[in-house]
Amino acid sequence: MRYVFQLLLLLIAFHSIAQERDTAGVDLFDILIGTKKKEQKQQYREEKKVHFALFPAAVNVPGGGRAVITAVNAAFFTGNPQTTNLSNIYLIPYTNFGDRYGLYIRPNIWLPDNTLDLTGDYRIAHFPQSTWGLGGDSPQWDESLIDSDYIRVYQNAVFRISGFWFGGPGYALDYHYNISESSYSGTGHLERYEDTPLTTAVSSGLAANLLFDSRKNAINPIGGAYLLMNWRWNSTGLGSTFTNHALFIDARKYLLLSNVHDHILAFRSYYWTIITGDVPYLHLPATNWAPNFGIASRGFEIGRFRSNAMLYGEAEQRLPLSRNGLFGMVGFINVASASEYRTQQFTYWQVGGGAGIRAKLNKFSNTNLSIDFGFSKDFWSIWINIGEMF
Repeated sequence: MRYVFQLLLLLIAFHSIAQERDTAGVDLFDILIGTKKKEQKQQYREEKKVHFALFPAAVNVPGGGRAVITAVNAAFFTGNPQTTNLSNIYLIPYTNFGDRYGLYIRPNIWLPDNTLDLTGDYRIAHFPQSTWGLGGDSPQWDESLIDSDYIRVYQNAVFRISGFWFGGPGYALDYHYNISESSYSGTGHLERYEDTPLTTAVSSGLAANLLFDSRKNAINPIGGAYLLMNWRWNSTGLGSTFTNHALFIDARKYLLLSNVHDHILAFRSYYWTIITGDVPYLHLPATNWAPNFGIASRGFEIGRFRSNAMLYGEAEQRLPLSRNGLFGMVGFINVASASEYRTQQFTYWQVGGGAGIRAKLNKFSNTNLSIDFGFSKDFWSIWINIGEMF
């Protein structure tokens, strides 16, 4: 992270010299190629059908060690940009050149005139994650480490109903195997949760989705609103360990405060609950595991709070730092509550917050490099993303 910030500081110093001369909008590519080559490359970049954004980084991995991530985002239109939302695909491979690795692929494809939206989340990974038990006030000292291999396959297809309303089916698979727990004293959390701890946990089921989405660009929304209601039915007939029903509701609103600059006030909240049935421990609602695009709970450890239901809310202010849109900053605050287990009682509320910087990676897709510092009680971390966090 030290080298990342040194690079950005260097670019800021270089950019300040040219800022007065270029107010048409620039990105990091323009800075790297220089003013003379910029004019030659401008038309070529404008005519490209697919706009890429790439950033390599090193991050901490739960359980110790470092991982190298090279995140790639490809953005494109499948139809008329005036009537079709911007589609994008994320490709995120990572490895620590040891026993921790993974590959994430996240497509969000809008067909011409927004007649159909295809979203997916495909993951294969081997990684450890810490856990602290169940409920909204689980103590920091009661930590253990759960290791496993993981496969996720989410695929949804929503068709336009009317205006910005869409609806359609989906399929969801969460598959953990080679599960083991270590680094605990007394009894592990898996053993407390289940009489016989599972070494394999499967949640395989059908989904029904109702979506409202008035955003033109999900990578960096400039105004608009988003509401997803997702009902999921996991069944032993489809390979699940247990039969159960779950509900996830995700609401987001973006207020454009200035037409001159991308000055945005953004809000997000979600409610995630198990309606009926038993659920494997690793598939319970938990911090940083919300089953939808976007990063929530910055400042909290992955899986820090876990239960049968979760409530979450967040507000973020996004401000420009340079007149040509190259640099910006954000400040955010979030609050989360895991219910008391097997109830809908949200007794304890955990607060996090932080700030971050933005650098324009690709001005044609309006894609930012996001680097945020988030903190909560007993924890802090750096979060890196291509695009806004939500």
